[in-house]
Amino acid sequence: MNQIEISVVMSVFNEQASLDKTMQSILDQEGVNLELIVVNDGSVDNSRKILENYVENDSRITLINQQNQGITQALVNGCKQAKGELIARQDAGDWSLPGRLKAQYDVFTARSSVVLCSTGSRYFSERGEQLFEASLSADEASKGLKANSLDCIKGPSHHGCTMFRRNAYEKCGGYRTAFIVAQDLDLWTRLASLGDHIALTDMYYEVVLRKNSITTKQRKSQEISRKHIFECSQLRNNVGNDAEHIDKLADKISHLTSNDADNTLEYNYFVGSILLTQKAKQSRYYFVQVLQTKPWHLKSWAKLLASYFG
Repeated sequence: MNQIEISVVMSVFNEQASLDKTMQSILDQEGVNLELIVVNDGSVDNSRKILENYVENDSRITLINQQNQGITQALVNGCKQAKGELIARQDAGDWSLPGRLKAQYDVFTARSSVVLCSTGSRYFSERGEQLFEASLSADEASKGLKANSLDCIKGPSHHGCTMFRRNAYEKCGGYRTAFIVAQDLDLWTRLASLGDHIALTDMYYEVVLRKNSITTKQRKSQEISRKHIFECSQLRNNVGNDAEHIDKLADKISHLTSNDADNTLEYNYFVGSILLTQKAKQSRYYFVQVLQTKPWHLKSWAKLLASYFG
């Protein structure tokens, strides 16, 4: 039996519509021996049944069913089951392009100093329009997670595109449940103290930016968490640990996330604004959605008019 080289860890919550595409994007990866650990985080749609069907047909898949506890706890539970020397992330609803895992695996085998490897990510709207591409330069990857100011911190292009050494993950303490959001940045800053971050510029990962995702709906909580992560990083550098600060975080961040507002208007304006720079006609749909909710949103009126006459 071939030894597992990469453990891919994914959390799923109510993803029945996109689950097949996500699963196949990992199971079809070539050139590496992998296992796929899927944590079903209390889904109430058809996700569990879909996943159970995959388990019956592919011995590489491990399914963990749990009550809904959120993505951080799901990732903690998933990573505990990892058998590979490397752990790769994958978000449900997104997909990895062919060759992604092998390209990252080759980075780790070539350089023992590497503890974290990410790739470029291509972002799409819920309607399928391509929005933008994100990647890091070599300098940004090297310095971005060790920055001395909050404004200069820069991490991988997406949580789902990352891969890291399991022994480094365990040594730095893994995902920490105090961070209900921004758990990825917290992990990356601690990994960066143990070795190098290499960022591939190739677009190996594709993301659907959704109005109800953590990224868009809990933006305020993420910014507050980002500030706490920087403070924790400074404490580790100055006094050797951040335990006292972590103990104070859980209630603060939990309160913030439970009170984040619906971000639909901001999502539509954001997507419309991006599309206006490249596809004027497609942008109109999003500005109209904003105006149906908030008729006197002057910036949307201005950009809607620009899509016709700009």
